[in-house]
Amino acid sequence: MKRILSLSLVLLLLTAVLFSGIAGCSFAEEPDETLVIYNWGDYIDEDIEEEFEEYYESVTGKKLDIVYSTFETNEIMLTTVEKGEEVIDLVCPSEYAIQKLMEGGYLQKLDYSKISTYQNVESDIYDKVNEVFTHIKVPGVGEDERMADYFVPYMWGTLGILYNADVVTEADLAEGYGLLWNSALNPELEEKILMKDSIRDSYVAAVMRLKELDRLPAGYETLSVQELINTVDDTLLQAVEQVLLEQSDALKGYEVDFGKAQMTSNRAYVDLAWSGDALWAMEDGENLDYFVPEIGGNIWFDGWVMLKGAQNVKAAYMFIDYVCRPDIAMRNAMAIGYTSAIDKDVFMASEEALAILEENEYDAEEFFGDERRYPDIKSNANLGVMKDFGERNASTIEMWERVKSSKQNNLWILWVSIAVVGAGAIGFAVYYLVSHRANAYRRLIKTAEQIAAEEAESAE
Repeated sequence: MKRILSLSLVLLLLTAVLFSGIAGCSFAEEPDETLVIYNWGDYIDEDIEEEFEEYYESVTGKKLDIVYSTFETNEIMLTTVEKGEEVIDLVCPSEYAIQKLMEGGYLQKLDYSKISTYQNVESDIYDKVNEVFTHIKVPGVGEDERMADYFVPYMWGTLGILYNADVVTEADLAEGYGLLWNSALNPELEEKILMKDSIRDSYVAAVMRLKELDRLPAGYETLSVQELINTVDDTLLQAVEQVLLEQSDALKGYEVDFGKAQMTSNRAYVDLAWSGDALWAMEDGENLDYFVPEIGGNIWFDGWVMLKGAQNVKAAYMFIDYVCRPDIAMRNAMAIGYTSAIDKDVFMASEEALAILEENEYDAEEFFGDERRYPDIKSNANLGVMKDFGERNASTIEMWERVKSSKQNNLWILWVSIAVVGAGAIGFAVYYLVSHRANAYRRLIKTAEQIAAEEAESAE
């Protein structure tokens, strides 16, 4: 009996130890804090998240869990933030979306004393932003707020044209944005041209095309590139709509994120592209190249902002500080193909960053000297920054929908025509077969009758 009791006691003790161990493991794996990040898809080195969690624990002694989600467009992100249904700490929007978030009162001004690495950012980027975004009305704060006080630049680049150098000729390139319209009438480019399924990007290309053609409405010829790409009144919208409709027949279609694959697989030969996507595609396709037409274009910036409802402000500041380190910034740039906002001189002074560059088989001098990656934004007045369209946004979207529906209608007509022709061909084939069989049958009957008549004559 004692032996049974002893055995039972041992089993109870083992069970208690086992469950306490499991419970202990469970508690040990529970995070002390979370950091919620909302970013573009494929816009960070995937290992950075886990490494930052380890770094955060080493500094604070607390376990951190990063809740990371992505968006495809600024508009999707804006809708999510404006609904306010999710707790989000950090977001990485584009400049015009940051303006909209500021005007909506969704952002908090940053305390740069808590970001020791923010000075690593290229100062020309802040200068460019301050040329455009310095009089923003923020509810409850003021009417002359600067965007530079609300975000830390992450990546930047230009909008231009990615093209297949084996197909596109010098005559095509001389047309500038006309390449997107196949204005040199290169037969190999027919229905091999892609445009961005984005009104803002396509608007830039269309306005610049009008400028190339000297077809800007009267009074608009003297506007700067910066002014042109941000003018969306009825007069200019009408001119843009017309030139976009003229492009329809030359297009393969509109895309947001599959243009790179289309270009590297030679399914398309020209694409309106962001510089980062273009540079990424050029790595996989040796026959690809990229340029911004001389007449001008768009330069853009994405950066980190902190929402007013952020629950882990400390971790958010530490994350921004972390990704602005030259080694981490270089890893992100290598992973996604875009140009980091970190100053070239900071990269050049970092042995870790240069080692990462070398591991990715880049020559530092060629890498930092490539104007496709690092355009001159300080002295090039033909590179403008787009602002939020504000009250004109709805009219702009309506125009864009009409343009796209026209392309879809053309495709519908094409398919209907093909179907009609196909149906006609099938009908003719059926008619031919039926007629052929009927004639053959009639010939067979006639032959049988002739044979019968001949046999009758022989019998007589």
